[in-house]
Amino acid sequence: MTQEQVLSRLREILQADFRIPPDKVTPQATFRGELGMDSLDAVDLIYLVSREFGLKADVEAFSNLDTVEKVVAYLVANQKKG
Repeated sequence: MTQEQVLSRLREILQADFRIPPDKVTPQATFRGELGMDSLDAVDLIYLVSREFGLKADVEAFSNLDTVEKVVAYLVANQKKG
């Protein structure tokens, strides 16, 4: 998937599971700041995106990914090939 496709899917997850309007999900948006997520939301999001993109749900790997842009880059770089 491209960065645009990953961002689009992340927007869908955030809207469906956290009721965050897609227009708020910009690359520079922070999860705790602009998107208003707390630590439990973050764990839920890690589980959801890991499942969606075929990754192991690893909280430590996501610990420094505080913006949408960083999560998208991580998912693009680590997505399953094929």
